[in-house]
Amino acid sequence: MFACIHGRSVSKSTADSGARGLTLVELAFTFSPLVEETSAETVVLDVAGQSLLFGEMSSRTKDESNVMSNIANTIVRRASHLHLTVNVAVAANADAAIHAARAFKGITIIAASDELLHLGALSIKHLDYSLAAIDEKRAEEFHETFALWGVRTFDDLAKLPLPGVAERLGQEGVRLQKLAQGKSDRRLNLVRPPVGFEQSLELEHPVIELEPLSFVLSRLLNQLCANLNEYSLATNELRLRLVTERCLEYRLQSGISAAYEKGPTEVGILNTCDLLHERTITLPVPMRDAKTLLRLVLFDIEAHPPVAPIIKVAISAEPVQPRASQTGLFIPLAPEPEKLEITLARLAKLVGPENVGSPELLDTHRPDAFRVIKFRLNQRSGRNARIASRLALNADERQRDCAAGGPAMPTFSVMGFRIFRPPWAADVQTIRGQPTRISARADSSRKVRGQIVCTAGPWRASGDWWRADIWARDEWDVVVVDPASTEHEVLCRIYRDLSSEQWFVEGIYD
Repeated sequence: MFACIHGRSVSKSTADSGARGLTLVELAFTFSPLVEETSAETVVLDVAGQSLLFGEMSSRTKDESNVMSNIANTIVRRASHLHLTVNVAVAANADAAIHAARAFKGITIIAASDELLHLGALSIKHLDYSLAAIDEKRAEEFHETFALWGVRTFDDLAKLPLPGVAERLGQEGVRLQKLAQGKSDRRLNLVRPPVGFEQSLELEHPVIELEPLSFVLSRLLNQLCANLNEYSLATNELRLRLVTERCLEYRLQSGISAAYEKGPTEVGILNTCDLLHERTITLPVPMRDAKTLLRLVLFDIEAHPPVAPIIKVAISAEPVQPRASQTGLFIPLAPEPEKLEITLARLAKLVGPENVGSPELLDTHRPDAFRVIKFRLNQRSGRNARIASRLALNADERQRDCAAGGPAMPTFSVMGFRIFRPPWAADVQTIRGQPTRISARADSSRKVRGQIVCTAGPWRASGDWWRADIWARDEWDVVVVDPASTEHEVLCRIYRDLSSEQWFVEGIYD
């Protein structure tokens, strides 16, 4: 059973009479997921199996004509609410419904095997050749042939002998005759439902606990990830929007009755008040795993909970191409980015998001100036790892050459610097401005104390004189000898803060 809707869609930019812009395809999708857009003003939908929704519940026997009539009346009633004037035809054959909706005003109900009874009197000019897969040029030839034969109506074409039609017009003529008889057999050219990268749900009761909210979020994210997976896409950004009861009270206090007098447009403005709880979750790599996204969203809600019970939830995703990566034989395995992101979210919940990330040096001469930024996947990390693996292989080959008597590899002296955060406060004795003895302690087990036997410096550095936290200091690299320590000599860096005249140990060299 098929229903055809013929009319003109309301333009999206039309704002008169306060109607929301709606196309015929969107109207058809409210009744069935199987919709064909035959033309700009005609859509046909498969409504088979909807007798339970539109049949007479009082009678046990399902009267098909009553079901068809109820479906047509419901479509016309919903279209009138949207300020759409349409013709609706319901028939057992899709093409018969299309011809009837285009030719007859209002509602047309065509029972099975009664197609020619309704369509027989129609002019042959109403025959849609495209439904029989015939192009315009070929259709003009058929139209001239029918005029020469004296075929004026659907009934005239339907009553021609089938062998003669097949002999003179071929299979195209046979398809046209079945089209006129209302007995064509074809599949609908279905329109794909609109891609939904946004899911929303209004709750029957306000939610104040995380556990029931997680079930709602899981449902929305599962559908969202299914849509992404269907189109072979992923997302690198989730936008969460929670509407709370406080927002509803705000609308009531703002005079919602007065807004209704102004029209639905003003009501829509009030519905988007500033009290919405909105969060944006940026992902380091494109993802589409619903379980991973759910845990990240829950962690974010725990860290930034809404201030009132939730009455509506909406989640939208920014569609991007999925991550494509290929590892090498000599690249060590790394944790999956999804698992790493969940671990980072847990750490951010414990210590704060400002304390989780990757350190980045600031463009300044201030010592130890850095900031913590969110981890980002380096797109060239795979290439860098392959280069590193090749260098390692080359080094191994050179080591084997050395062992076999080849040229010796040069040796390098590498020294590391272990910085103290915060620096250790120190007591330093000086002679003629040069440090000669130091005593600094962080705790009972870590200390730097003894005589300074060798110095290098000072190196004076200063900056940010225009700011309140101006910095200026003199730095030395010194060798400290402490006979009582297990480490007889310690090479460390010390500095004097020129603004406070205090001495500090910045770190030691390993």
